[in-house]
Amino acid sequence: MKKYASQSQIILTVCTVALSIMTTGCSEDSTDDSTDVSQSEPKPTPLIGNVKPTETLGFNLTPVYELSLDAATKYQQSTRLLHDSVNHICTQYSDASIKAAQEAWLTTMQSWMALQGREKGSEEALALSWQVQFWPDKKNTTGRKLKQLLQSEKTFSSQDIADQSVVVQGLGAAEWFLFQEQKQLSQANYCQLADAITGHMVQTASALVSEWKHNPWQTLPPPLALGEYLGALNNQLDYTLKKLTRPMGKPGKPKPYQAEAWRSQTSMVSLKASVEALHQLYLANGKGLHALLINEGHEITANRINQRFELLLADWPQEKSMGALLKTKAGYRELINVFNGLEYIQLALHDDVAAELGIVMGFNATDGD
Repeated sequence: MKKYASQSQIILTVCTVALSIMTTGCSEDSTDDSTDVSQSEPKPTPLIGNVKPTETLGFNLTPVYELSLDAATKYQQSTRLLHDSVNHICTQYSDASIKAAQEAWLTTMQSWMALQGREKGSEEALALSWQVQFWPDKKNTTGRKLKQLLQSEKTFSSQDIADQSVVVQGLGAAEWFLFQEQKQLSQANYCQLADAITGHMVQTASALVSEWKHNPWQTLPPPLALGEYLGALNNQLDYTLKKLTRPMGKPGKPKPYQAEAWRSQTSMVSLKASVEALHQLYLANGKGLHALLINEGHEITANRINQRFELLLADWPQEKSMGALLKTKAGYRELINVFNGLEYIQLALHDDVAAELGIVMGFNATDGD
């Protein structure tokens, strides 16, 4: 346990020293990808491979499958509400209808966090992730492409959107309309395109549920299933760390336009939802890794990881916008605390859990992106 505390202290000390010379300006800085805090993200990220041949320890992935199907179902339900709310704007534009649609988008965004970055499960379901969310959008590619579509003076259907680039198909495109161009939704061409995009989101969500109705791990041998489960946890944690460290950049040179949901200024809300989803995946309704570690005699490790999740969520920054936190030294320190908490969990999974359960470490195919 001491090694985690010391490493976190080292990280915190280095970052605090850097903060003393930090400026408070936030610029897009999309062309500066030099070594920075974001380079502290997955280094490369070791993931779980196969169980050692001498081990017989396995895992039943049914609880994880049930979580995944439930997450896909909730996402589908939220997209339907979002589409209905956008359609209502088109028939009765008002501040109230805009507000309702914005709330529906926030719910949809948070429901997606349970599956975001998982990279384990149905290959067909994973392929749909590109249509759900385009990130990072540091150069406002989504906004520029949507303006091009609006200038075409074409009436778009949901199927037309399916034939377009992924940058205009999902959450980011809906966010652009609802939080950046919401006043323009009083115009027929703006609202019609937004309606088509959210309609396509419903279609994508329905396809996602359809793919998750089949358990992709049903025939996987129990020993391999354990590696798959830990791989899912590590992939999702790795993605969550990237959502934090990319916008942080260097002290004094943050990159707020690499933050998720920067248009709605709710980056910290979606990041917290990601951590909550990770915690749920770790617990898996009492049948996950936490229970497995305890059953195998590793209660100290199990409780330490669980407590770190709980502390991290309990002490979560009150500010909803990561961009706002990046503007001040105090805000940047809050983000460092979040980073330290996530890295602590990552180290515990990679070092302690893998060793205690006899897991051979592999490498993420996305390393170096």
